[in-house]
Amino acid sequence: MLLPLFAQVLLTFFVGAIMRTRRNRAVNEGTDWRYFKTFEGEKPPRDVLQADQHFVNMFEVPMLFFAAGLAAIVFGVVDEVMLVLASAFVFGRGVHAWISLTNNRLLHRAKVYVLTCLDLLALWAWLVYSTFI
Repeated sequence: MLLPLFAQVLLTFFVGAIMRTRRNRAVNEGTDWRYFKTFEGEKPPRDVLQADQHFVNMFEVPMLFFAAGLAAIVFGVVDEVMLVLASAFVFGRGVHAWISLTNNRLLHRAKVYVLTCLDLLALWAWLVYSTFI
């Protein structure tokens, strides 16, 4: 279970690096750096805002994934089903990040988001089931 958790951590750092790179480029191209201090004033280009928003997103639903993964480790109920569900979640979040940081097509992004949420719900259901059997 540690490998899927670590993969999600790496994905978070990757998105953070993209965000930082885009912010730096925007400032070098004339965006007022103070925007990033208070998020007031003239907005930076759309790709910068997409990266900013996606980085924030990395600390929303994925936190439920980390909680489930750590609970599975603590309760000693990690099995093949849990590993497949966890790996599918991380893969789906990677696809979600790719969509969000590139073309950002809402319909595609929303479908992947819903699938990863259903996967996470299944992971939690399996965790509860495994803990009490």
